[in-house]
Amino acid sequence: MILIKKVGAITVLALALATPNAIAAETTTPAPLNTLTAQEQAAIDFHNSIAAYTTSARAALEKFRAEVAVFQAALEARQAAIRPLADARQAAVTAANTAFTTAIASVTTQEARDALVKTRKDAIAAANATFKSAVEALGAKPTKPVKPTLPTKPVKP
Repeated sequence: MILIKKVGAITVLALALATPNAIAAETTTPAPLNTLTAQEQAAIDFHNSIAAYTTSARAALEKFRAEVAVFQAALEARQAAIRPLADARQAAVTAANTAFTTAIASVTTQEARDALVKTRKDAIAAANATFKSAVEALGAKPTKPVKPTLPTKPVKP
């Protein structure tokens, strides 16, 4: 029994003496337990920079794809507006050629033939001028979007 009392007294004494030291030790800043080496930190930084690069590159390419889609839609709309104008020009040229072909069969003099040729050329020129002015009235062609310049890719440490 005496042995248990001695052990108990020594334990209480040891705890009493250790408590102020433990409190004093806690007031100082403890050293970090999980420190990274320079190589590990460089690998983490590289991974973070790759993630940032990927995000910015994807955003730039998505924006470019959207601009290309808008460009293609505008180009198709312009072509759809030009198609009836081209058909009208072709109809006018065909009408001038048909009129020339029917009239040339009954021409007997060179002056009358020259007049028919001039009339045909004037009709074709007028059809072309009308087409050109109608296309210019549509406005300028849509501009093709410029491919984005991607940020520089991070270099592996």
